[in-house]
Amino acid sequence: MLRNYFLTAFRSLLRNKSYSFLNIAGLALGITCSVLLFLVIKYELSYDTFHSKADRIYRVDTRMAFADGADQNPGTRFPIPRLLRSNSNLGMEKITQLYVEEGAQINILGDNGAAPRRFLEEGNIAFAEPEFFDLFDFETGTTDPRPGLAEPNNVVLTQSIADKYFPGEGAVGKLIKFNNNLTLKVTAVVPDFPPNTDFPFAMLISFSSFKNYTTLDLTNFNTLSSNQQLYVLLPEGVSPEAKAEDLTRFLARHQKKDRLVTETYTLQPLSDLHFNADYGNYGNRTISREIIWSMALIGIFLVLVACINFVNLATAQAVKRAKEVGVRKVLGSSKSQLMLQFIGETLLITLLATFISIILAELALPYLNDLLELKITFSILQDPVLLLFLVAEVLLVTLFAGLYPAMILSRFQPIAALKSRLNTQQVGGLPIRQGLVVLQFTICQVLIICTILVNEQMDYFRSKSLGFNKDAVVTVQLPNQAASKMMPLREELLRDPAIRNVSLAAAPPSAQMTWGSNFAFDNASEDVNFQSNMKYADENYLDLYNIKLAAGRAYTRSDSAVVLINETMRRKLGLKTAADAVGKSLSLWGGGLKTTVIGVVEDFHQNPLQQPIDPTIIMTSPEQYMFLSAKIDLSHKQEAINQLEKVWNMAYPDDVFSYEFLDQTIADFYKDEARQSKLFQVFSFIAIFIGCLGLYGLVAFMAAQRTKEVGIRKVMGASIFNITVLFSKEFVKLVLIAFVVAAPIAYYIISLWLEDFTYRIHIDYWPFILAGVATLLIALITMSTKAIQAAIANPVASLKTE
Repeated sequence: MLRNYFLTAFRSLLRNKSYSFLNIAGLALGITCSVLLFLVIKYELSYDTFHSKADRIYRVDTRMAFADGADQNPGTRFPIPRLLRSNSNLGMEKITQLYVEEGAQINILGDNGAAPRRFLEEGNIAFAEPEFFDLFDFETGTTDPRPGLAEPNNVVLTQSIADKYFPGEGAVGKLIKFNNNLTLKVTAVVPDFPPNTDFPFAMLISFSSFKNYTTLDLTNFNTLSSNQQLYVLLPEGVSPEAKAEDLTRFLARHQKKDRLVTETYTLQPLSDLHFNADYGNYGNRTISREIIWSMALIGIFLVLVACINFVNLATAQAVKRAKEVGVRKVLGSSKSQLMLQFIGETLLITLLATFISIILAELALPYLNDLLELKITFSILQDPVLLLFLVAEVLLVTLFAGLYPAMILSRFQPIAALKSRLNTQQVGGLPIRQGLVVLQFTICQVLIICTILVNEQMDYFRSKSLGFNKDAVVTVQLPNQAASKMMPLREELLRDPAIRNVSLAAAPPSAQMTWGSNFAFDNASEDVNFQSNMKYADENYLDLYNIKLAAGRAYTRSDSAVVLINETMRRKLGLKTAADAVGKSLSLWGGGLKTTVIGVVEDFHQNPLQQPIDPTIIMTSPEQYMFLSAKIDLSHKQEAINQLEKVWNMAYPDDVFSYEFLDQTIADFYKDEARQSKLFQVFSFIAIFIGCLGLYGLVAFMAAQRTKEVGIRKVMGASIFNITVLFSKEFVKLVLIAFVVAAPIAYYIISLWLEDFTYRIHIDYWPFILAGVATLLIALITMSTKAIQAAIANPVASLKTE
């Protein structure tokens, strides 16, 4: 019986090649997109789920509440781990702390005084404790790394790093130098950390080495750095909320009370690290759950659009099969048998489309990986979850796309079918088919409108003035050395005509690096109720970046104990004009440094545009300088870079020279949004293409059904334009109705997305009009192609059509 169903279905597909092609092509594209999006979602949701204790691992986050808001930080203060270990009553099963640096200078120390090989390592390097491997189930290979991490001046390398540093030889026992500071012995080599982890470490240095590396006071509660993080393992059944309250009460007894800030601690689940942009993670990559759900909806929508094509074409095609149904019923076929027959045909089409989609997905996956910077693999036989997804999708698509047409076809009355008394408007219900077309193009237009507005927001990021000039600026991170080499380096570079200006600072104006500080204003006895973002920079900083003064003057090399503030700071201090701030006093660090405001700068963006402008203090502090910025003549770009490298190598012969252009660094702030924008573009195009396949099929079938009508109209004098309008006007109306439905839905969706940005576009009417016009034009072109073909046919041949 089943064999007969499939054989009949296969013959039916061969008889109706155009119908079969349109359905298979539409379903294949929809299923391909859904498979790719499923792989992305599955990969994103898999981050750090492989740890056996993942449901009990939490990060201790710090929340500081001020009078005018709150600051969230994934870091903890350095003395806290020691305090927690000294109190067993808190009930933490295990704790481990990490201090991570992004990239480092690595020198491979050769034997017998041989010249060292130097590497600029870009991966994350963690100072870690042995307990790290007790909490997290990363593979350790044949050598246990924990004993090495228990002793100072030891390092554990990952396999790829060991192969890079010591090709063809064993790494264990070798010596490396970290940032020209720490000499470390390799005690173990572990397998590379998996790509789906928020702990993408290239190497682990024993945490006990950190005190010999840093200049920070590890016993002081004043320093809070997001690089220093604390992870705890809670016992089974313990409430993280209650434990966080215990932790806050316990640490409050050991910290100096501050009237202006309330510090509390929260326990963030390990499962939340990858999805919470407020706190971030060591991988510097998060994706919101809203984006995950958006991708899932897009996948569903694309399959839905393809299924609507199938339903519309199948119900329109039903008239051609009316006699077949009539004959089958006369010969004794039941309604259920006919339904099984037509559902079997749908299943065959879906299976063929799925087979094609598997091939397309495998071909497209490398491009998707490049676009999203992921490392997704595709293997159906080795991925039971993917196989289950495909089976479920085949069954659901078959039921959704095939059930309604099968019910329509199986209900035909034999007499009416055999006498050809059925037409396309009676079969399947014209309102239902029109409703499906409206739904299909509503989905398409929502995707197009959202894509246009996402692109507009990205253009806004690229074009918005940041309050400083980022063009033609090269930044070089300075090694951890005394300031004595920095000034001669700067002066030597300024002698080259290809280099127009040079500045030393803790960071460029806009950077994902901030230093917060309390301060007292205008000789007050207490600090103000908000923190300032500290910008440490030399006297060339304002000139190089073209940061404008609103009042006062910039400081010079001879000035001491003077600062600049920005307009946001001036407003928060309640001063009416910039001139009112000049001459006021600021007392920093609990009165440890008393300064005078000599100028007010216009606001500039220190953070990505998702965040507001901070109140800012700019001052000199050579011991804080971490970056050299050079404004270069772009017409002599290579000469300037060569000079930078030459002078650098003279000043820092043991360090590898590396540079970045600031405009590219700032563009990287919005990489995630840029990737989402491209993803929307691709899938919007595919949705429109699938929708147009369906329109083309419907118009083609209408043309075939109305061949005689077209011939008569042409004989009566109808023009090609008249015939084209005849076929198009019904669908134009449906596309316009779809636009009316899509516009408010798209507005709601994009409004929610834009809420994440402090600086965002105003949602104007033109993207909606553009999307509507574009969709209408695409639909018209699609319909006109077939309509014109029908209109130019020979009317004599048309009138002979039975």
